[in-house]
This record gives sequence, structure tokens and C-alpha cells, in this order.
Amino acid sequence: MKIGSKIRFHRLKQKLTQENLSKGIISISYLSKLENNQVTPSDDIVHLLCERLGLNHPVDRPNQLNELLEKWNHALLWNKEDEARSTHKLIQRDLDQTDDLSPHFFYKILCFRVQLLRGDLTEAFSHFSHIQSNYKDLSDKHKFYFHKYKGNYYYLMKEYEKAKGELKEAETYFVLGNVVNEEERADLYYLFSLVLTRLHMYRLAIYYGEKALSIFQGVYYQKRCAEVHLLLGICYRRIRNSEDAVKHYEWANFISQSIEYTSLHSKIEQNFGYLKSFMNKSDEAIQHFVRSIELKESDDEGKLYSILSLVKEHYKLNQRSEVQFWLSKGLELCSKERYPDKFYQLSYYQFALNEFPNGFENFMKEYALSFFKKNGSLLLYAEYSKFLGQYYQRMRKYKLAAFHLNEANIIYEEMLPL
Repeated sequence: MKIGSKIRFHRLKQKLTQENLSKGIISISYLSKLENNQVTPSDDIVHLLCERLGLNHPVDRPNQLNELLEKWNHALLWNKEDEARSTHKLIQRDLDQTDDLSPHFFYKILCFRVQLLRGDLTEAFSHFSHIQSNYKDLSDKHKFYFHKYKGNYYYLMKEYEKAKGELKEAETYFVLGNVVNEEERADLYYLFSLVLTRLHMYRLAIYYGEKALSIFQGVYYQKRCAEVHLLLGICYRRIRNSEDAVKHYEWANFISQSIEYTSLHSKIEQNFGYLKSFMNKSDEAIQHFVRSIELKESDDEGKLYSILSLVKEHYKLNQRSEVQFWLSKGLELCSKERYPDKFYQLSYYQFALNEFPNGFENFMKEYALSFFKKNGSLLLYAEYSKFLGQYYQRMRKYKLAAFHLNEANIIYEEMLPL
């Protein structure tokens, strides 16, 4: 790392202005050039600047600090919370004693990762911004990690195209940075598969998912194997390959039960229900949805997915009392403010159960469809536009029916080639 970059980093870290640091040593303009690595300072100038910054006592064993950072990174990847906490404390003890920027940058990148794991996107963004401002000084290896976690950040922000671009950069820097950790490559591929699934690029998602699965199986990371099997099952279901979907769901189910991964087990039951519904095996679908609810305990949003699925399945079978039972359960858990997407979907079935009374059309146009469109829920917008179009057909309002059915078809056609 060039000395100018080091001086700039530590000056900013200590919240000193260029005037504060340069006073009595060099001019502000010369310091600016030095920090941008445009001049080569004398040893005397470097010594005086470092002395003012308090950089006289670097860590005796810098390699030890790098090893601790790698250990922390590994503990985060494998979800070893106790080891991650204890290693973090050791890193904090030594970090301020080195003027080498490399461990400082890696530390910031891993702090970025920690906040993503915690779901604190506001704090994550502050780390993101700090690292971005020093991007040109990152090594290729650290650029790999940074792009990977930026991809994760954009995924959590639901900005999937941006996430895809960052992960593509990470894939490039994995090679350029000579990253030898295959578990990191697998984690990158898994994240890539998640993003591509959100973009409805299912075949490419399967390609990356299967590459990730192969590596996770090789290192016996059972938890992540189960997660990838579930993701692959979803992708195969979406491309209407029921046989391979069942195979992956069964593997995911077996692993999740053997390691007592209850939260994933509930998701597998939910997705098994979707598959059985698609296969017109409603009785089996209903059993899976009910089991999913039983496993979700205090997860209200998770329960709502299953409750909504039960409402749809019983409505399809014209089982009105069961529809009303599950509608009541669902509407107790959501509102316009709390899980609004589920509220609007359940409310549609409440209208349908009551033979579409007055207020239905206004509800659909002004509230439900408007909400889905505003929030970018294109598939929900298409699904409920289709339902409204079918309603208008029954009411013989053919112009309105054509408009809403066409709205749905445009979205379905755009997504079909993906």
C-alpha cells in the first residue's frame, strides 16, 4: 500500500483536516498531492507526518492480524456466532496498532458483512460508503469481498439488477484476487442463484445453484446444502419440471429434519404445497400448507403465506366454510399497515366469498392493484388484474375485461422467456 494512501486513511480516521496534519511540516497543496500518490515525499516528511498521526508503533506481527481477520470471516460464513464474537474482540485489540491499510479495509468489509447478517441496512450502508470512498486502494482480493457483499446488500434492498452486476464483478475478482477459499466461491454462487431466481432467470439460477451445491456437499456444510436444494426445487417448479422439483424438495426435507433446521423445514412444506397444487393434488397440498403453519410458531408473516395458500386451495375446491375459517385467521394477522400485500390478497377472497358486493371494483383499482404496481410486485399485479378482468367478463363489461386481461398478459409474456 502506498504511503500517501496510508496517510490519507489515518488522517480521515482521526478526523483531522489537511491543514491540521500539514501545519509546520509541509504545505496543504503538497499534502494533497502526497495523499493522492502524485509525489514521493522524503523520509523526514513521512516520519514527521506519521509522528503527528501517532503511527510509531505498528503491530509486531501483522500476519497474525490478517490470520485473525480470515478466522473471523470464516466464522461468519459458517455461522459460528461464539467464535466470531471472540475473534472480533482480538482483532479490535490489535487493529489500532498497525498502520498497514490492508487489515483496516478488510475489517471494514467484514463489518459491512456483519450488518447485512443482522439485517441492519442503515448501518450496513455507512460501512458501504466508507469502503467505496477508498475503493481504489483495495486489493483485488478485497474487491472480491466488497463486490460480493454489495451484491448481498442490493439483494436485501430488492434491487436485483444491481445485485446481479455486483456479483458478476465479484466473480471476476475471485480470479484476479487469487481467492483460494472454495467455500466463498460456493457462497457467491448461492447468492447469485438467489438473485437470478428473483429476476425469473430460472435456468441460469439452476446452473449457479448446482455449482454451489457441489462445493457445499464437498465440505459437508449441511445447512447450506438444504437451502440450495430448496432453491433448486423452487427453480425447477417454476420451469414446470415437477420431477426434479420433488427430488430437491425431498433432499432439503431430509437434511433440514436431520439437523433440526425447523425454519427451513417450514419453507419446504410450503413449497411442497405449491408444487402439489400445481399438480392438481389439492388434498396433499393442503396437508403441506397446514404442516408449514404448525412449524412456523411465532412467524406471523410466514404463517400468512400458508394461510393465503389454504384460502386459495379451498376456494378452488369450492369449500366455502374452510375458506372463511382461514380468511378469518389470516385477517387477524394483517392489515393495510402490517403485511399489506397479504391483506389485499385475502381481502379479494373475502369479496369473492360474498359474491363481489358493492365496493369491490373500487377496492381492486384504488387499493389492491395500485399497491402491487407501486411496490413493483409485478406477478401479483398480473394475477389480480386477471381476476378483475374475469370479473368484468362475467359482468359483460368486455372493454374493461380486455384492458385488465391484457395488463396481465403483457407481464406474463415478458417473464415467460426468462
